Amino acid sequence: MLKHGNTAVNTIFVHCSATQPDWMGDHPLSAKVAEITRWHIKRGFSTGGYHYYIDRNGEIATGRDESTPGAHVAGHNTGSIGICLIGGHGSSENDPFNRNYTAEQAIALFNLIEDIKTRAKITKVRGHNEVAAKACPGFNVKRWLEGKPAKAKVTESTTVKASAAQIASGAAGGVTAIAALDGSAQIVILLICAVVIIAGAWIMRERIRKWARENTA
Repeated sequence: MLKHGNTAVNTIFVHCSATQPDWMGDHPLSAKVAEITRWHIKRGFSTGGYHYYIDRNGEIATGRDESTPGAHVAGHNTGSIGICLIGGHGSSENDPFNRNYTAEQAIALFNLIEDIKTRAKITKVRGHNEVAAKACPGFNVKRWLEGKPAKAKVTESTTVKASAAQIASGAAGGVTAIAALDGSAQIVILLICAVVIIAGAWIMRERIRKWARENTA
C-alpha cells in the first residue's frame, strides 16, 4: 500500500484554489496548475503543494507524486494526499458543494477518491477546514460524501428574508401613514399596523419552522 517513507497514507484532504469560477477560463488546466505552483514556490515551497487538481469541467491533473508528501495541510502532510478543486472563491465552510463547484467536479472528485483507495488504505477523507481555521474547500466534505445537504443558516433562507422584509415594509408604511393623520385616524392606522405586524410575524414563524424541518438531518 502507498506510503510516505515509513508512514502509511491513510487520509485524503480536499482543498480549493479559492479562485473565481471563471478564473483563467480560457486557459488549459496545465496553465492553472502552473500558476498555483508559482504561488506555492513564492511562499517557499519546492513546488505545488497538491497531488491532484480538478478543473471546472472535471478534468484532473497530477501534481506531486503520490509517494511524496505534499505541502497542503500543516502538520498533516505526511500520510495524506491533497486534492485541489479549482474554484471556491468567497465560499464558507458549510456551503453546498454546488454553490461553488460544478457537477463535473463532483463526479471527478468522487471517482478520484475511489481510485486513490485502490492504492492506499484510506480511512479518512477530510476538508482542510477540519484541521485549520479556514473555509477551504468551501463545503463539509463528510456531509457531501454521505450525500447529505449542507447545513444552511436560517438567515440565508429566501422565504424567511421575504417575511422579515414584509414586516419591515408594513411597519415603515404605517409610520408614514400615522405621521400624516390626527386623532382617531391615527388609532385606526395603529390597529391596522399591529394586525399586519402580528400576521407577518406568524407567517415568519411558520416559515422558520418549515425551514428547520427541511434542514434538520
